[in-house]
Amino acid sequence: MLHKKNFIRKIYQKTNTVFTIEWMDGRITDYKLSDLQKLCACARCLDEVTGKRISDTSLISEDLTAIRVYSIGRYALKIEFSSGCSRGIFPYTWLRQHAFE
Repeated sequence: MLHKKNFIRKIYQKTNTVFTIEWMDGRITDYKLSDLQKLCACARCLDEVTGKRISDTSLISEDLTAIRVYSIGRYALKIEFSSGCSRGIFPYTWLRQHAFE
């Protein structure tokens, strides 16, 4: 369950490669899409059995964009990266803990 501080007030695109989340407690965090894809835990990026990274993160462009970013219920964002990875689900609690500030 999300703690009140993890609730989101607003999500918006800051640049082609960065989006911003404004949290209910006033914290504002930016997320670079390339950084998120490097941490993507979908089955195409991370081996489900061993937990080892399958994707080569050195091939992820710093200029990576998203085709689509949308909410999944009240608990996560789904990001369809322009690189082809489209299975990444990023829970709001995870995003809160992994803010790249």
